[in-house]
Amino acid sequence: MQAAEVEAFCLSRTAATVERPFGPDVQTFKVGGKIFAMLEDRGGLCFKGSEIAYELLREQGRAERAPYLPRGGWLRVARVEDWDVQELSDLIAHSHTLVARGLTRKVRQSLGLE
Repeated sequence: MQAAEVEAFCLSRTAATVERPFGPDVQTFKVGGKIFAMLEDRGGLCFKGSEIAYELLREQGRAERAPYLPRGGWLRVARVEDWDVQELSDLIAHSHTLVARGLTRKVRQSLGLE
C-alpha cells in the first residue's frame, strides 16, 4: 500500500479529518477529535489495534508498540509499502471503529456514526 492510498483511505472513513499538530512530518487522522491513525512522511503508520491484532502483529514482528502512544493497543508499522492494501485497510478501518466507539453517543450521532 502506498502512502497516498493510506491518506485517501483514512479520509474516506466517516467523519474523518486530518491535521498536523506534531509538525509537518506527520499527518494525524481523527474522528470526533480523537486520533485513529498517524501517517509519517517517511512511510510509517500508527493505528489502534484490537487486543488480538496487537499481540499477533507484535509477535510476528510485523509491527511494534507505537512509541508515543504506549497504552491502548497502539501499533506502528515501519513501512506501509510492505503491506497488502486490503490487510492494512482493514486494520485502519478497525482503528477508526475502535476510536469512534469511545466517543459519546451524542458525538457519534452528530457525526453520522450511528
